[in-house]
Amino acid sequence: MSMDESRLVTATEAAARLGVKRQTLYAYVSRGLLHRQVALDGRTSLFDPAELEALRLGKRDRTEGELRTVIATAVTQVSDEALLVRGHDLIALVSSGMSFCEIADLLWEAAVDETWPDAEPELVTELAGIDGLRSLVAAASASDPLRHDLSPRSVRSAGRRMITAMVHGLSTAARGSDSTIATALWRRLTKRRGTTKERHVLDVALALLADHGLAASTFAARIAASVRADPYSVVTSGLGVIGGPLHGAASSAVHELFVESARLNDATLAVGEALRLHGRVPGFGHTLYTQQDPRYSALMTLVVEAWADDPRLQHVYRVRDVVGERRDEFPNVDLALGAFTWLAHMEPDAGETIFAVARTAGWIAHSIEEYDEAPLRFRPRARYVGPR
Repeated sequence: MSMDESRLVTATEAAARLGVKRQTLYAYVSRGLLHRQVALDGRTSLFDPAELEALRLGKRDRTEGELRTVIATAVTQVSDEALLVRGHDLIALVSSGMSFCEIADLLWEAAVDETWPDAEPELVTELAGIDGLRSLVAAASASDPLRHDLSPRSVRSAGRRMITAMVHGLSTAARGSDSTIATALWRRLTKRRGTTKERHVLDVALALLADHGLAASTFAARIAASVRADPYSVVTSGLGVIGGPLHGAASSAVHELFVESARLNDATLAVGEALRLHGRVPGFGHTLYTQQDPRYSALMTLVVEAWADDPRLQHVYRVRDVVGERRDEFPNVDLALGAFTWLAHMEPDAGETIFAVARTAGWIAHSIEEYDEAPLRFRPRARYVGPR
């Protein structure tokens, strides 16, 4: 080691000092609880013993520059053991054949007599991606005179109307029928007709992404609901946050990673370039999981089945293997989503659109729950540090 590195310890020793596995150590790094330094060899991760000791003893001030809060919820439970929605294992539900719309109704605790509306052809936009979705939500809001009704049934109705408008209002890329939300969205994201298996992957992706605990966009949605913003404004709040590369747009970088791997015919070079551009490998690691994201396995299994004969699938395997050999990070759902959009000949930002449409279901579920809480309950206090 150089003089600068001599006082630092390796990941193996750092994990031993904390009494955790290496995967947990890197989860701490992802959550911002711990910082790592890359050694001069460009590969080895090094850690400050003093910071490790402070974390071990619980002495680190986690309130400085960081907002931490706990919100009671009966919507979704996220853990290494299982991903539960309303007490049901989401992976098991999807594997049993439940569609995205059925998962949404479960999240919303919908009544059996509630149905999804037909397309609203008057709500259309030439904009694509998140911009198009925002404009469609605004148009749907303006045309709903009952948008300020915050009763659960009315909010659920608004949620169905929004999701339908968001999908059917996007410009169509291919001919075909719109028998489901997934098939309608497929036609707007790719020119290919696709096989039944391929289109089914999209429905599963929507279902798996419908909710995932108190993510940043969901927190924004709940804050909007806490001040009694209407459901359309709640969803708009979520859409304002979801587009970041560390949230709903993460699969775009994964898509580009596969494009680069195929162009170079070298997954190692492509991964190296991704590290240079992003400082990380998109599609790997997660702040909530110390083990593999269960949504990745559920979605990637179907991607592999649908594109089993496509030679491009080898680039997905190669990227995964290169990262697995060199880094202590598990694949997450964005890797599977990026692989799907690339193999389906969609644009790189298609995953962001899929994510936003799916997560709208979660935002509506959390808004219904938040409307039942005391209003205005989120008011962080600021500590002024500017000139006096």
